[in-house]
Amino acid sequence: MVFAKKLCLIWTALSLTAAAALPAASAETAAPAAAQAVSVPESLSALLYFDKNDAYINGNTVKLDVPVLESKGQAYLPAAVLPSLLGLTVQWQEATKSVMVTTPSGFAEFQLSPKQLRVNGAEEDFDKAAWLVHDRLYVSMDWLNRYVGFKAVVNKELKRVELQYIKMPQSGVFHNDTMPNTKPVARFTVDKEKYRLGEPIRYSNISYDPDGDAITSVNWTGNAEAIFEPGLFKISLQVTDSKGTVSDTFSRNVEIVNEPYLDPFEYKVYHEPVGTYVKEEEQTLRSYLRGIPQLPNEAKLLADRPLIVSDSPETFTEKGFLYQERVNGKARLYADHVNGTNEKVQFAIVVRNPSPDKSVKITTTRKGEVYPSIYANLIGNEATIEFLQDRGDKPETIVVGPHETVYYKKNPEFFPGQGMNVIYDVETDGEVYFSFVAMDAGAGIDSIGMYPQLDYTGNVRGTFNGSDVIWNVDAKSFDKPSSLAIGDGTTDKFVTGNDFFMKKDSLNLGNYGVVYKIHIDRPRAMSILLLPRGGVFKGPFEVNGRIVQTPPSGAMMDYTGYVILGRTDGTEPSLDIEFSPAAGSAFPVDVIFYPIDEK
Repeated sequence: MVFAKKLCLIWTALSLTAAAALPAASAETAAPAAAQAVSVPESLSALLYFDKNDAYINGNTVKLDVPVLESKGQAYLPAAVLPSLLGLTVQWQEATKSVMVTTPSGFAEFQLSPKQLRVNGAEEDFDKAAWLVHDRLYVSMDWLNRYVGFKAVVNKELKRVELQYIKMPQSGVFHNDTMPNTKPVARFTVDKEKYRLGEPIRYSNISYDPDGDAITSVNWTGNAEAIFEPGLFKISLQVTDSKGTVSDTFSRNVEIVNEPYLDPFEYKVYHEPVGTYVKEEEQTLRSYLRGIPQLPNEAKLLADRPLIVSDSPETFTEKGFLYQERVNGKARLYADHVNGTNEKVQFAIVVRNPSPDKSVKITTTRKGEVYPSIYANLIGNEATIEFLQDRGDKPETIVVGPHETVYYKKNPEFFPGQGMNVIYDVETDGEVYFSFVAMDAGAGIDSIGMYPQLDYTGNVRGTFNGSDVIWNVDAKSFDKPSSLAIGDGTTDKFVTGNDFFMKKDSLNLGNYGVVYKIHIDRPRAMSILLLPRGGVFKGPFEVNGRIVQTPPSGAMMDYTGYVILGRTDGTEPSLDIEFSPAAGSAFPVDVIFYPIDEK
């Protein structure tokens, strides 16, 4: 109890204003304040609570005059407690209005006004190391740990710092190379004594090594994130230090009471990281995620940019013109083809200016391209990622002279069995014709006229009424899992148009080349999931500017699992999701909005 009593004698000199950090010095007290350093035990275990004066030091209850503070995820110790807590020397320097802190590996001078910090004579950032609150100096534990060396864990649930400190002997005083290596000590805490079924269990590893060696290996047994059946469960921890010495096993029981919190499916929805592909049985997915209501949604097709799609013949067996369309203004060019010939070929988009006297400027504001590959899902995914991430920061321009025909884009040569996928947003200041051509590798522009028009074979081809769909979704207050279907042709209508070659109506099955812009104002707390239900799927979503790949690697089939696209906590002003169906993927897919309740 001697140590506990000493800790209560908090050094109050630091609570004074920067203008007069100590009482006015008299002639008798003109010297700097005496250094504050006290003896501390060889090892210390402390629980220090944020904004509370209660503390526990080596099992003893202590009442602090000054509590630790927390700001922006960092813990701060009052400089006043450093002598009693860690045995550091702390001294007030009246002449410079500075606090001097001596640590085992550094001498720090905190000058309060102006805020300046020097460590071993070198200047450091005061605001990264310290915090002045009501003219009292608080020191960041992260910064202090560089010069002292302790083990500290911030327990956010219990709003406290769990501190372990082993006092090291002074250099050269107790050094003995013949002393045996001491075993490290394995210790951990949990944030509660009892948990409900499926409630997260938070473990804090507070293991340490009495010799100051690093802990290099941690071996847990039974430390489940959550447990879904009642009973007592044993959790064990063993650690190894940098010399290979293994600790004794430390164990404790965790009690799970028979009270529902989350079931195994809900736990993953609540807690798996964003971007995770969660595999589930088809029966489970249908039970939780099918037959659920659709969220209210206002859909609008923007008609200012026609969508020109060349995808038939998707696999061409001879060279020729795949599709052609006239453009005057904005358009989106989309092509997806496979080389079905027995030779290397070139895919090109050719542009012709029919005007006899006027040049036309073509500006590319957004693009997605990919090198040829035999993997259909790969080329569709990669081209779509590039397109979604392109914000038009570096537009490209070409000028086509009167009656001139030039290459707009000439893609890399591709071999039999390889495919390609490209997407371009263009703007022209006059009328031009864009032609999609499969041609001889290395052929010149003068040979274009020799190629025939290829027959339509049933895939998507045509010029469609718009290329961007805006969905304004109401997700503020729903209380049951709800969804939006993409590419089902019923709740999400396929865009319509005409075939330039055949002069017939066209339907864009799957809405390839269309960009969906889903906007939600003030979303409630929820997880957003992507569930394929039409077949093989691989494609990117952009969620508030971040690309989430579905799945992160490979491809997924319908009803084999879902990907967590995002998660909101109910405080966000809005949520924006942008998506375009990637070539090679099957539809429909469901975007699931799964409410997360306060537990």
